[in-house]
Amino acid sequence: MQTAWFMTMFIFAAVFFLVFFAVYFFRPRKDDKIIPETLEKELMDPEDIPLPHRAEPNWPAVIETSDGRTAEASISSVTHGSAFIRTAVKLSIGEKFQLTIHLPDRPHLQLRAQVTWSNMHLPPEKVVHHGMGIRFIEVGEDAICLVRDTLNLQATTHKTEDAVLSGTATGTAS
Repeated sequence: MQTAWFMTMFIFAAVFFLVFFAVYFFRPRKDDKIIPETLEKELMDPEDIPLPHRAEPNWPAVIETSDGRTAEASISSVTHGSAFIRTAVKLSIGEKFQLTIHLPDRPHLQLRAQVTWSNMHLPPEKVVHHGMGIRFIEVGEDAICLVRDTLNLQATTHKTEDAVLSGTATGTAS
């Protein structure tokens, strides 16, 4: 009976030591990322949050609403999943519409979009450009490739311009 008791206590002590060892030595450190990325962004200083890549292509476009109205527009800023369009037509937030983008070197691109915000109700002296923010919905592979290519081109152009301005471009004298 005493042998069984000693064996039980020995096993209990060994398990306790292994658990203590694992918890102590394999615990998360201060620099470890153990919170979800979305929560981490909420806790970060807003100036430290990286902004999404954005391009300013100034593409002409046509908006076609669900009730058949059409209007001219201009896409003045675009990201991977959203854009800012300048237009005179007022659409309500949440409204979905067809957007036809007229591209210079490619065929027209048709997308579905939804209004996410608008500054159309503000007086002209309060805004630089009247328009609305949209998000792309039901986006095809052509649109994804176009936006990605535009953003990459804009990013490489800015990097080259920054290098030239800072004097680090190839062939500049120090």
